[in-house]
Amino acid sequence: MKVCTFLVEIGTESLPSKILKKLGKDFFYQIISGFKKNNFVYDKVNWFASSCRLAVKANLIIKSDFNTNIACVDQSDTGDTYDKYINNTDTQINHIVNNINIRSGVCVNNVQRTLECDTNIVIHKNLKYLLCKIISSALEKLNNYEMMRWSDIDIPFIRPVRTVTILLDTYLIPGYFFGMKTDRVLYGNRCMEDDKITLEHADHYPDVLIKNGWVIADYDIRKNIICSEIEKEARKLGGVVDVQDEKILLEEVTSLVEWPVILSGQFNNKFLVLPREVILHIMKYDQKYFPVYNVIDGVLLPYFIFVSNTISDNYKKIIAGHENVIIPRLMDAEFFLMQDNKCRLEDYIPKLNSVLFHSRLGTLRDKSWRIAELSGWIAEKIGIDIEQTKRAGYLCKCDLMSNMVFEFPSAQGTIGMHYALRDGESEEIALAQKEHYQPRFSKDTLPTTHISCAVSIADKMDTISGIFGVKELPKGNRDPFALKRSAIGILRILMYKKLPINLFDLIQKSVKLYGSQLINTTVINDIHHFMYNRLLSWYSSRGYKLDVIKAVLSVKSDSVVDIDARIRAVTDFFGLQKEENVKVNLIYKRISNILLKNKISCNEDVQHFLLKIPEEICLAMEVILIEKRLQVLCMHHRYYDALTIAITITSAVNAFFDNVIIMDENEDVRINRLTLLNKVKNLFLRVADISLLKF
Repeated sequence: MKVCTFLVEIGTESLPSKILKKLGKDFFYQIISGFKKNNFVYDKVNWFASSCRLAVKANLIIKSDFNTNIACVDQSDTGDTYDKYINNTDTQINHIVNNINIRSGVCVNNVQRTLECDTNIVIHKNLKYLLCKIISSALEKLNNYEMMRWSDIDIPFIRPVRTVTILLDTYLIPGYFFGMKTDRVLYGNRCMEDDKITLEHADHYPDVLIKNGWVIADYDIRKNIICSEIEKEARKLGGVVDVQDEKILLEEVTSLVEWPVILSGQFNNKFLVLPREVILHIMKYDQKYFPVYNVIDGVLLPYFIFVSNTISDNYKKIIAGHENVIIPRLMDAEFFLMQDNKCRLEDYIPKLNSVLFHSRLGTLRDKSWRIAELSGWIAEKIGIDIEQTKRAGYLCKCDLMSNMVFEFPSAQGTIGMHYALRDGESEEIALAQKEHYQPRFSKDTLPTTHISCAVSIADKMDTISGIFGVKELPKGNRDPFALKRSAIGILRILMYKKLPINLFDLIQKSVKLYGSQLINTTVINDIHHFMYNRLLSWYSSRGYKLDVIKAVLSVKSDSVVDIDARIRAVTDFFGLQKEENVKVNLIYKRISNILLKNKISCNEDVQHFLLKIPEEICLAMEVILIEKRLQVLCMHHRYYDALTIAITITSAVNAFFDNVIIMDENEDVRINRLTLLNKVKNLFLRVADISLLKF
C-alpha cells in the first residue's frame, strides 16, 4: 500500500470570470464522483481555479492488488487484450479521450501486467486507464456551460485548452486529450513572463506556480488576500469598503486575476452630485472597481480601489491609466443627466409606444396602462390611496426611455426615483419607481411601502398573464421571461406584507385587462395552477416537509397569508405532539375511509332529532362547540391554537366508534351519522388534510 499525490491541471485560455468558481467546484465534484465509482481510497482533496486553469489535487491510497478483476494475461496471449479493451470501448466511454497510448510489458504466471513508475511505487496499467477515464468523464460532464471549438479539434470545451497535466507523484500519466498529449509543462501568469514551468512532482503544486509563475492557483486563498488588502487600502484612504456587501464583484475580480495587487485611484469631487447608483454602476459593472465610503455616515468618497494582475516598477502609471478611464465615463453620465433634465418623467410616456413589450401583447405604453389599472385595483383591496398608486404605476416604465438608463441599464428604477423627486412627485410615488422591480430574485429585499408593493405585484402579474395568455409557458429550465421568479416575488410580497388579496381574483383582473388579446382559453386556471406549484416549490426549498405542504395546499384557499399561517402551524404542531398526532391521523383516516366507501351525499347539517345514543349526542355537541371556537381562531389565522382545540374531539370520536353502529338500517339515521362524521372531518380540513401527513 502506498499513499500517492494525484494532480490534474487543465490549462486553458481565459475562462469566464462569472462562472469560474462554479466551474472549478463542478470539476472537483466530478473527479470525486469518479474516485467513488471506481472504489479509490482518497483524502485531502483540494480544488484550484484561476483565470487560465482548473486543477484538482488529492492523496490516493494505492493498493498492490488494485482492480485485479480487469484483464489479466500471460505469455500465451498472442495479442494485447488490455489494449484491445481500451481501443474497443474508447469511443463509447468518452469522446474526449481519443487515445490513451499506454505502452506495456507482459508478466508471466497470470500476474497482472505492470509498469514501473519509480523506485517507490508500481503503477497498474488499468490504474492509468481509470485515472484518464475519470478525468475524461469529469470534463465531459461540464456540459451545462456554453461550449466552443477551436483549431481543427472537434471536441468542445468552455475555452481552448493549452495543456493537460496528470501526475501521480513523479509519474506522468500518459494520455491524449483535446488533440494533445499530457505533459509536465504548466504556464504562469500571462501578464508576467508566462514562462513554461516543468512540474517534477505532484506535491510541488501549487507552490511551484507561486514561486516561478506569479500565480496563486488556490481560489479561496486568492480571494482572502484580495479582501484583506482592499480593507487595508480603504483604511489608508480614510474610508471603508464593505467587501461582504460586494460579494458578486469580489467573486468576479478573484476570477479575473492570478496574482492580485491592490491599488487605488481618485476622481473629482464634482462628480459626486451624480446619482449614487450611476457612479456605482460605472465603478462596479463597467470597471470592476470597489467604491470607498465614509466610515461615519456611509457617504460615497471620490476614491476607488481596483485589483491589478501585474507586478510593476511604475504603479503610478497604472493608476493614472485607470483614472483616465473612469473620468470620461463620469463626464458622459454628467452630460446625459443634463440632457434628461430638459424634460419631465411623464414626458417619456409617448416614447413608450416605440418599444414593444411583446409582439402579441403591445407596447410598453400598453403595459404601463395595465399596470396603473391593476395597481389601482390592488390599492382598493388593501385600503391605500388609489390615485397615488395608479400614478406610480403609470410612471414606472418612463425612465427606460431616458438617456441615463440607456447608457447605464442597471440604474433603471433608481433613475426613475431621482427624476420623480426632481419633478415634485410624492416620496411614495418616487420610491415605487425604484422598488417595483423588487424582489429581483428569491432572497432579494421586498418593497418597503404598500404603494411600491402594489405596483410590483401589478407589474409581475401583468407579465405572467400576458405570456401565459399567448401560450409561451415556461418549460423545464427554459423560462426566458423569468415567470417563475416573478411568481415567487408576488407570493413573497403577499405573504410577508400580509396583504388581504384573493389570488384568483388578482389573476382574473389581470387577464381581463388584456381584453381579447389573449388566445389561451384556460389562461386563468393555468396561472392559478402555476402559482400553486411555485408555492409548493418555494416552501420545499426552505426545508418544509413535502407532506405538510401538500396537506395544506389540498385545502384550497386563495389567501397566501392564510396558506402561510397554516403551513407554519401544521409544521410546528405535528412536529411537537407526535403521539397525539398518530392517534388523530388514524381517526381522521378511518373517518375518510368510511365516507369514501359509502358514497352517499351527506346532509349540510346534522339532524339533531335523529340523534338517539348518548355518544352520538355528545359528539354532536362537541362538534358545535369546537366549530364556534375554530371560526374565531381561523379568522385571526391562529391555526396552531385551532389544531390544539380540534384534537380534543378524539375521545368523543373514539366513544362514538365504540358504541354507535354507523350503518344503521334506518337510512335517515345512517345518513345523519355519516353527516356527523363529515362534520368532524371538516373541523381538521379548516387547516389541512391530515390524511396526507406521514408520521
